[in-house]
Amino acid sequence: MSLRQLDNRVGYHIGLVAHQIHNQYNQKLAEFELTVAQARVLYLLAYYGAQTQVELQKRLFVKGSTMNGVIDSLLKKDFIKKVNSDVDKRAKYIHLSSKGEAIEGELWEEMNHLESNLMIGFSDEEKALLLSWLKKVEGNIQCESLKKEDRREEE
Repeated sequence: MSLRQLDNRVGYHIGLVAHQIHNQYNQKLAEFELTVAQARVLYLLAYYGAQTQVELQKRLFVKGSTMNGVIDSLLKKDFIKKVNSDVDKRAKYIHLSSKGEAIEGELWEEMNHLESNLMIGFSDEEKALLLSWLKKVEGNIQCESLKKEDRREEE
């Protein structure tokens, strides 16, 4: 019987690191009374500009019901606003409010600080290499997920 060594498993360590990073982000977001999903919406709106709820939902890989809850809570906090489309009166675009822009800027600075602490002791080259490897792993996972979806559709 072979001894199973978790310490030699890449996925195990990625999971541990992801969990610890997630905990740190959650602690910081709690200071702003935000969830990870809410913060991601603020970031996406700051980065891409106004979007429909469906566009945000696709970028976040969440269900419509989840997206509704996130949008509703951000509206209640006055971090976003919904504006009717000039082209399609049925469509509403979600924009950052001025309050949302300010909070997103503060969050971005805090996340930069957490990221800097995460990368202490790494050279720029090591950081770039780690990032490229993680993106490669992410691509492998997405590719495998697409293959599984294709197999399900064929059945």
